[in-house]
Amino acid sequence: MFESIKKLILWQYDRESTPYLIFCLLIVAFIFLTPKTWFDKKERLATQTARLIVKPEDFSLDKSVMEGRVKNWSGNPNAEILDWHKKTNADGETIYEIDIR
Repeated sequence: MFESIKKLILWQYDRESTPYLIFCLLIVAFIFLTPKTWFDKKERLATQTARLIVKPEDFSLDKSVMEGRVKNWSGNPNAEILDWHKKTNADGETIYEIDIR
């Protein structure tokens, strides 16, 4: 009994043996018959963020106004502004990068 468990754990079966074939079939069955729902992520990670690029005419320093616009642009009613940065693009235009969650 101990020897067969040891062989199983250390995988000491020859390729043409019946136990080896059964183990391989079990592995393949697990791969193809496992429901996809076992591997679906149920919750979103808190660290997932997105970034919006906004033109100066669409930007407002009022956070409540900007959150309303961000919710509308992103299509996410739970969007929350984490931070924003004023940048200059390659053409010399001023833009705002808004980090949202």
